[in-house]
Amino acid sequence: MSKQPSPLATTSWLASHLDDADLCIIDACWKFRDEQGQAVAYDDDEDFIREHIPGAVYVGMVSDLSDPDNPVPDMIAKPEAFAKIMSRLGVTNDSHVIVYDGSGLPLAAARLWWALSYYGHDRVQVLDGGLQQWKLENRPLASGYTQPKFTDFQVNVRPEWIAQKSDVIASLDDPAVDLVDCLPTNLFRGDGKHTWGGRSGHIPGAINIPAISNMDPALALTSYEERARRLSERGSFRFADQHVLLAHYLSKGLSTDREVIAYCGRGLAASCGLLALRSLGFNNCRLYDGSWAEWSEDEELPIETS
Repeated sequence: MSKQPSPLATTSWLASHLDDADLCIIDACWKFRDEQGQAVAYDDDEDFIREHIPGAVYVGMVSDLSDPDNPVPDMIAKPEAFAKIMSRLGVTNDSHVIVYDGSGLPLAAARLWWALSYYGHDRVQVLDGGLQQWKLENRPLASGYTQPKFTDFQVNVRPEWIAQKSDVIASLDDPAVDLVDCLPTNLFRGDGKHTWGGRSGHIPGAINIPAISNMDPALALTSYEERARRLSERGSFRFADQHVLLAHYLSKGLSTDREVIAYCGRGLAASCGLLALRSLGFNNCRLYDGSWAEWSEDEELPIETS
């Protein structure tokens, strides 16, 4: 099984390969709502029914990709459950999988990209710009459901793609490991009640590189209103130019020859960060799946605010 040259696929490439026999397009559109100060993710299949990329199948980030038995919310589904979901979606071990979502910044899409990579599938890419970019370019859309043919997807767990809480604890005293917090700067600083965990702040020593930086580093310190205006003026939902993005990550003190552990609130923004890191040549990086939701609830673990 050959590896793809980049974890990102362009809309123009996908538009010209929609009829490829080995192609499997997965829509992972999702949303979240605030419940008593805590963010709760939920699936968005109604938007999928209304409009999606032709030939795409839908996966629920919460109902399909998360482990319902884990006390930490939104943790990745167990291997057997994940294999069944991929089989239901028509994914084979030889499929070329393209994943997208509708949030502009790939969060759920990056999460599934990471999950497939963790479970041993190399031929997976995230659509750069997602559904927003596809629509911006006036490309074709479909509605309703697509019924895929059931397959027999097999998982092959690759532990080098995931970090456990114990790994993060060990990294606190390891100068060879960089921790990257992909949450917005105000949450990293501990401003107000944290929406993704029990306490506010960040893991000691972590470097804050908000996921939105991957579209444009200048957006990291802007308000949501200003961000929307800038994105509209930018006319693109794609990742920033690779040279710009690499310079941004290097300016934060990271190095492609060091190990990186990325985390966020519940593993979505950090998956986006990991997607950027892998695209930039940071090959020794992994996701802390429990992220702040797990870390902040353990009162024995240290936190920092700034």
